Amino acid sequence: MSNLSARRRLLAWAVPAALAVTVVAPGLPARAAPAGTPTPAVVGPIDKDLDGDGVPDLVTVGGTAGLDSGVWTARGRVSAAGVGTGRVKVPAVNIGGYGNGIYGSENPPAEFDGAQVITGRFFGTANQDFLAYYPSGVNTGGGSFIAGAGDGTMVNPYGGSGQVSLVSDYFLDEYGNSPVQLVNGYTADGVDTAIADLLGIVGDVTNGYRLTYYPNIGAPGLYLPRLPLSNATPTGGSDWQNWTLASTELASGAALVLRNATTGDLFLWQGVTMTDNGDGTGTFGYTQYRLASGWNTGVTISSLTAADLNADGVTDLWSVFPDGSVRAYLISTLSATKPAKIRATQAQQLG
Repeated sequence: MSNLSARRRLLAWAVPAALAVTVVAPGLPARAAPAGTPTPAVVGPIDKDLDGDGVPDLVTVGGTAGLDSGVWTARGRVSAAGVGTGRVKVPAVNIGGYGNGIYGSENPPAEFDGAQVITGRFFGTANQDFLAYYPSGVNTGGGSFIAGAGDGTMVNPYGGSGQVSLVSDYFLDEYGNSPVQLVNGYTADGVDTAIADLLGIVGDVTNGYRLTYYPNIGAPGLYLPRLPLSNATPTGGSDWQNWTLASTELASGAALVLRNATTGDLFLWQGVTMTDNGDGTGTFGYTQYRLASGWNTGVTISSLTAADLNADGVTDLWSVFPDGSVRAYLISTLSATKPAKIRATQAQQLG
């Protein structure tokens, strides 16, 4: 029995009535999808839009040279035409004052130091919620899902049902390794439980690294069974530890930006779909575009965020740097034969 079939059996008992869903048979390709991937019948709220104004908003973690500890948000600016520009409203606002709901320390914002904070629908509502994941440190492999308030902030994680701890055992590979990175997987497997799936890079030097897909089974914080993916890196290698992921959701489906900081290679996987191979593994199908070569080669980027910043249907990027500055990179003219056009906006200081 495939993992998708097992997952549907889990859904039958695990999904509460309030989160009842229609399970769609994926019928997904195991190889690169052709151009013009069909638009899903239902498209949710704009990805990364924290306050419901129809424009993506930036989220990044502090505890760096340029930003104090906490979770910082900067709302996207809107042009006269009513679409995003890639620029944000500064100064950014620290919404991490309550802490992560796990530690209960005397310095709550510092509880997010070292975390990767991503957004998504993790509680089954229309709001964008937050996941603080710790790839290293005293809480390696742990994390906290915190509900979004719908106004650009997060709820008090100690105030009731708005916080669920990430169970690290769900995310361990067969060698006991925790992911070195997690991003939103949306519903790339075609099974919509109203709660986003997750995607990670996991492994070790001895056994190698790989992409792994973590499907949600219909309740906050419940992710199983994991599906290691057979995909090679965009350049055909297996060195997944050298790549950084950033994901978003467009009308054409999930999209993934992949960056190799050492080489400066920057790729886009568009129309990402996940097929269960029936043997405990999965495979991504996608259309690949090389966005750039030599892009910010060797430059440390604190957080890389993918979103359609200017509503043109193409994935763009926000890069936040350790000095607390952010720069938008607006991407256009995708081509199968040559790099895309990337326009960098003027850097802004978040602090």
